Amino acid sequence: MSVPIATFVVDDEPLALKRVLKLLRADPDINIVGTFSSATEAAQQARQLPPQLMLLDIRMPELDGFELIATLAEDGITPYVIFVTAFTDRSMDAFGVGAIDYLLKPFDDERFRRAVDRAKSLISSGQTREASGTSSRSLASGRTRLLLSERGKVVVLAMRDIEFVQAAAKHVRIYAGGRCFSFRQPLSQLEDRLDPGSFVRVHRSTLVNVEHIAEMHPLFHGDYELVLRRGTRLTLSRRYRDRLAPFLLE
Repeated sequence: MSVPIATFVVDDEPLALKRVLKLLRADPDINIVGTFSSATEAAQQARQLPPQLMLLDIRMPELDGFELIATLAEDGITPYVIFVTAFTDRSMDAFGVGAIDYLLKPFDDERFRRAVDRAKSLISSGQTREASGTSSRSLASGRTRLLLSERGKVVVLAMRDIEFVQAAAKHVRIYAGGRCFSFRQPLSQLEDRLDPGSFVRVHRSTLVNVEHIAEMHPLFHGDYELVLRRGTRLTLSRRYRDRLAPFLLE
């Protein structure tokens, strides 16, 4: 290949990381531009130098491999992905998000070479990686954490801790764990990053995690007042009442 492939390696196991790096460095078509033991660090660096290929573990601190893929996709970064993992039960999930191979640890050198050769072939042919029809909304489904940039740092929020989100001019305010985080992002864009199985819009400016709703009280003209577990009171507009209905039992 005329230009070496910009490659990330993301694995929190030192020995596994060392072996993958050794194998890749023997390939003149590979240019290792990032080595990370944390998916959070990889996400930050990818915004500065997007990789063409990523060799990725699944379970890591803060952010797992699938969440990293989803986070990068939201930024328009879609590298080819080879999972390198000890987990035997996530292969269907991996191919569901467009991974081109799934290497189970321990693997031999020949198996590793075949996986990398396939990636090289796809990249050299100019094919665009697509996540097998996976939209950003479906990638959000089942995600356990939300990764957001704030003044040069990355904030990682557990989805279960997010109570509600409100639009505020050009910002959104995310209320989680008794704290408020402000980010410069449209509410509609953030909504696409939240798990649709837990979060529902109850007002044009408000999203609520249904797990935090404690009470509902009828108001005038079909509106309701929602009382959250911490005592926060929000308005459920009649316009959005049907969106909350599937989460309720009569």
